[in-house]
Amino acid sequence: MRLKVSVAAVFAAVTFASPLAVFLAGTPEGGGGSSPASPQSGGTESSSPAPASGQATIKVYDSAQDKVMELAFSDYLRGALAAEMPPTFAPEALKAQATACATYALRLKQQAAESPNESLKGADISVDSRLHQGYISDADLQTRWGQNYDYYRSLIQEAVDQSGNQILTYEGAPIISAYHSISPGKTEAAEDIWGQAVPYLVSVDSPGDLLAPDYETKETFTKDVVKENLSQKWSDIALGDDPATWFADLATTPSGTVKTLTVGGKSLSGGDIRSALNLRCAAFSVSYKDGTFTFDVKGYGHGVGMSQYGADYMARQGSSAQDILAHYYPGTALEPLANFLS
Repeated sequence: MRLKVSVAAVFAAVTFASPLAVFLAGTPEGGGGSSPASPQSGGTESSSPAPASGQATIKVYDSAQDKVMELAFSDYLRGALAAEMPPTFAPEALKAQATACATYALRLKQQAAESPNESLKGADISVDSRLHQGYISDADLQTRWGQNYDYYRSLIQEAVDQSGNQILTYEGAPIISAYHSISPGKTEAAEDIWGQAVPYLVSVDSPGDLLAPDYETKETFTKDVVKENLSQKWSDIALGDDPATWFADLATTPSGTVKTLTVGGKSLSGGDIRSALNLRCAAFSVSYKDGTFTFDVKGYGHGVGMSQYGADYMARQGSSAQDILAHYYPGTALEPLANFLS
């Protein structure tokens, strides 16, 4: 079996000193607006009206069309929420996601003001979900949702209206609102994934993820495909004659995410292997038999912050959006978005 070509770079290269900066400039790795699949890019061709005078806005770059559009912040959030969470999720989960999306967008808007990214050509954020959180225009949503467009759009708009006007803060500043599709059953601490502790990005239980579709997946690769992909990524890797010895010394977090392992005598992270082999998550075990490697993978995404399927489960059990956010981002507070927008 040949490897699938990776459709998204999990993290973008940035010029920050902190390892955590890979998240600050990269996609939060949500589940996408239609299924627990890779986040999807959306176009910006839209009939959205121009922002009203005095209305808070955000500048959005569409690399496919090489243009920058200035959208009302609320219109942008509607497209971001639609891209990042299925409209059929429970209303309180959608509201929690709307707040996470608003917080993420605000951080990037502030970052662009302090240190503009030349590749964004004056914009605050990209619609390319390989770089930032996803965004889908109303026109593209009409195509995607078809006859359900009006109903689904109303669900998304209600969540934005009720919760997109607030953000999560810690000690008065917008937080790093990391989120992902499905955890392995417990979320991950930022320190274990990105090498830097963040007081509100800690490991918490997320039992609803075990009930998510495709919570556990199996990927198989021939030894030749594994060797080819590892060698392409690390030219100095030394894979021996016995493939059964290629992967060794797996050290995992309490949730089962691989922190470190030895591959061909080289010390790597689970995220390294996830990227090289296009696995859904770094929470995996690996076995070898008859020329084939089998990776048993649990969850989808980096595992840090809010689990989207965990949030949906909590909402269906009666938790409010505020409860969900407090669970996945402990110690944070909710503040009006307007306090941070000029």
